[in-house]
Amino acid sequence: MNRQQRRAAAHRQKRASHIPYAQRLAQDRAIHTGLEKAARDATVQYEADTATQRAMWLMVCSIADAYGFGPKRMEPFFSALQANTEELNRMQAENGEEYAYEKLRVRAEKVTGTHIEYLYEADFKRWREGQQ
Repeated sequence: MNRQQRRAAAHRQKRASHIPYAQRLAQDRAIHTGLEKAARDATVQYEADTATQRAMWLMVCSIADAYGFGPKRMEPFFSALQANTEELNRMQAENGEEYAYEKLRVRAEKVTGTHIEYLYEADFKRWREGQQ
């Protein structure tokens, strides 16, 4: 192969691997969008975890204020919390999240003696009625 043929072959190979600029921009945008979504998802998870942690602190402080519990008397509470968490995880694994959370909601109703709805349940029911 002479010099001219080598150059022509290299040029054909370069053109075959060349991505149009618009396509390259679209790929870069898709990557950027994916990274933004992952960062947003991580931020939402972090905020939800932080809110849950603060709610737990509030619950523990409220139990201590209402019943005069100190560290020793809180130990059975934390043991029960751990046992209930393990039971919930077991139910989720065996029967699915929907079943496990409904059983937890029913138990919470029984323990508190009050009707407990899912967060946004009323909004969902109104939306569903509007769809029909």
